Amino acid sequence: MAQVITTNINLEDNAKVIKSLDSKIAELKELRDEKIAEVKEIMNKANVMELQAGAFTFTLKEITRNNVDTKTLKTKYAELYKALLKVSSYIKFEIV
Repeated sequence: MAQVITTNINLEDNAKVIKSLDSKIAELKELRDEKIAEVKEIMNKANVMELQAGAFTFTLKEITRNNVDTKTLKTKYAELYKALLKVSSYIKFEIV
């Protein structure tokens, strides 16, 4: 059964604004990624990990981290995997 909610806020307008902002964010992320790629290419060609550009410094750092290979854990140690499995849940907001 559908529930009727009354509000002074135009929810359809909010949905349109949110969708528009999502689109702009995606465009900006794409532009950001392009600019980062340009700088990385210059740094890689020059074989440098740090590059000064006026008041800014670009840096590249190698980061090492340890991760559990869950695929192997699931297949080779299924019981241990099940014993250590932690289930979590959350509420996802989306506009469709």
